[in-house]
Amino acid sequence: MYIALCDDNKLFLREMKTLLAQVPALENVAAFSSLPLFFESIRDGAEYDAVLMDIDWKSGKTGIDVAQELYEMAPRTKIIYVTGYTDRFVQQIFLRPANLSGFLTKPVDKGLLEANLAKLLEEKEETGRELVIQVNGAAITLPLAEILYIESSGHTVTICTKKEEIRTYEKLKDLLTKLPEEFYQCHKSFIINMRQIRRLQYDVAILKNGSSVPVSRSRHAGTKEAYFALMGREL
Repeated sequence: MYIALCDDNKLFLREMKTLLAQVPALENVAAFSSLPLFFESIRDGAEYDAVLMDIDWKSGKTGIDVAQELYEMAPRTKIIYVTGYTDRFVQQIFLRPANLSGFLTKPVDKGLLEANLAKLLEEKEETGRELVIQVNGAAITLPLAEILYIESSGHTVTICTKKEEIRTYEKLKDLLTKLPEEFYQCHKSFIINMRQIRRLQYDVAILKNGSSVPVSRSRHAGTKEAYFALMGREL
């Protein structure tokens, strides 16, 4: 896991880095006493699994404000609030959108810190079975098992699930990079969930719910090979 620490107290940052160095599951820990530098790291491509965020920054912006901005930029990143002023902030943390995972008070208890990190690791493993997309500026999480196929038409992509159709402006090729191996691009305009295939024909895949997805001539061999490879590993 890749964790960021955000706190304006540099001594606290050093103490937390020492604690976190004892956690084997952490691959890297980045520490920031400056919020602009933290956001700059995200704009430069840093992808944090979680951020331990101090709430009181003794400025016009609180950690709760930051968590909302982070949610808009990186909705997958979890937030663990850290504060020494529980009575001031505990009733506010649920009023703003954030991917909230935990709440710690200073001085941080090592056992509670480890429990929160264990929860993060478990959630990270489960998150691999979900797709997060942007719809009208909001982050939507879809269980992979619910997705039947994804279709691109013009500037819109439609994600067809077992229950509904969801439209987004994300590109098909970008969605494919977020999906695991059971999703295959069987046509220039379609990605199919191969676990939903009932029967694979030359130019079409019949799904378990009875719907069909086109398979292009140029992608038929690759689709067939990927499908039987997946099924063979799961038998």
